[in-house]
Amino acid sequence: MKIWIVFCVLIVGCASTNTLTIMHTNDIHGHFAAERAAWRQDSAMVGGFAVLSGALDSVRKSDDRTIYLDAGDLMTGNPICNMEVDGLKGAALLHMLKLCKCDAIEVGNHEFDLGPEHLRDFLATTDVSWVCSNVQEKSDHKAICAEYRIIERDGLKIGVIGLILTDLAGVVSQHAIEDFNVLDAAAAAQPMIDEIDPATDVIVLLTHNGVDNDIDLARHVSNCDVIVGGHSHTRLKEPLVENGVIIVQAGSFLKNLGVLKLRVKHDKVADFDGKLVELDVARFAPDSEISDYCKTYEDQISREYGEIIATTSSNLTREYAATSPLGNLLCDLLRQHYETDIALVNSGGIRKDIPAGPIRKLDIVEMLPFTNSVMTFELSGREILLFANQQARAQIGGKSETLQMSGLEISYAEKSGEPNDIEVLVNGLPVDADQNYRGVSIDYVLKSQAEQYLGFVPQQTQDTGVQFSDFIMSSLASANQPISPITEKRLIRK
Repeated sequence: MKIWIVFCVLIVGCASTNTLTIMHTNDIHGHFAAERAAWRQDSAMVGGFAVLSGALDSVRKSDDRTIYLDAGDLMTGNPICNMEVDGLKGAALLHMLKLCKCDAIEVGNHEFDLGPEHLRDFLATTDVSWVCSNVQEKSDHKAICAEYRIIERDGLKIGVIGLILTDLAGVVSQHAIEDFNVLDAAAAAQPMIDEIDPATDVIVLLTHNGVDNDIDLARHVSNCDVIVGGHSHTRLKEPLVENGVIIVQAGSFLKNLGVLKLRVKHDKVADFDGKLVELDVARFAPDSEISDYCKTYEDQISREYGEIIATTSSNLTREYAATSPLGNLLCDLLRQHYETDIALVNSGGIRKDIPAGPIRKLDIVEMLPFTNSVMTFELSGREILLFANQQARAQIGGKSETLQMSGLEISYAEKSGEPNDIEVLVNGLPVDADQNYRGVSIDYVLKSQAEQYLGFVPQQTQDTGVQFSDFIMSSLASANQPISPITEKRLIRK
């Protein structure tokens, strides 16, 4: 179906026009409870499933036909993701989605974080309807869950097809994906669209793909009406339109509910209006059942992770494509403890800023929610130079993740979009191409994504068996207080 935009005067009052409201969230990452809105002057409480339930009910009462979709990454970000219900980690989050009457959820890359067996059990739940059409088991080439779902609302049929980013291998560990084949998203989508188009009035691609990839996807498919996206944590205050396809995304961490209203006429979307609704605790009355259920886990997490272990004199902030105060601190702690020449941590693994003041255990596990282990490694000066060139290219490109570092200072000039005149210091001295150096990092960088992050695969590595988040927690607790961040830049564009 193509979007057919007509003047509203022709639509209003037309008996054959149906309306549909798509409510959507994405990238919840375990943020099940309301949190202080640091971006607001009044520091209001925002978000959480209890408030979401109130917002959903408000829309359902006012609109005739509604569906609620989530675009994935329910997991990884809060201790609740590792809490078991009937032997299944993260099951409490699935139950919360069930109480919110979620109609379909796409599989996100962080659903893979606890390994293939957990993923299979997670997708086998009857609490929610998972969809994903482009990931298959290697053993039998069957999809890991339902490829699509057709939802009917008062005679209107909505086809919802799930898709995850094609480059899934670039954002998950090797172990997590070793049992699966990932198909090209656009190539997988079109046959599904063609299959369900005759039986549906509206076709939605529910994607965990990132907004840039969604725009590209829209250019390569036909007869699709809407893309409800996730992965890039993009707050699209208004929908985008590409190749006649409406594209929406609602940020992350359950701070907003996306609301997209469609007018459907003669099997086509005739008009639409989309917005984000901030999930303000003061605005929406939560359902008592889900509120009580959430409070049980809030209380448990507060008891187990509420202890203050350190304090910081100023905000510890992170960056994705540059070194940062928080990244400097984490890498400095690693290098000093393991007595290495350099330390490296991937920016994307640091998931939360730490505000000035007390630091709780919960802050650390939310900042470093992954079960990464600390690893030491050896590398040559030539490999450091190769790495420096790779980091400069990543920063110039702007879309690739750079590493946080300690013991290194990389400076470069940019010429015609390429790094030029690269200078590398190791502990204040020019790097010696013929010298061997020792480094420390985490298994995700050294084992799963070494080519992406380093530009080479280290041959001499040793796993310490120490979990990174545990190491940081104990290091901060024993450090001189308050913690004072080092704000210097270590990857410098001249």
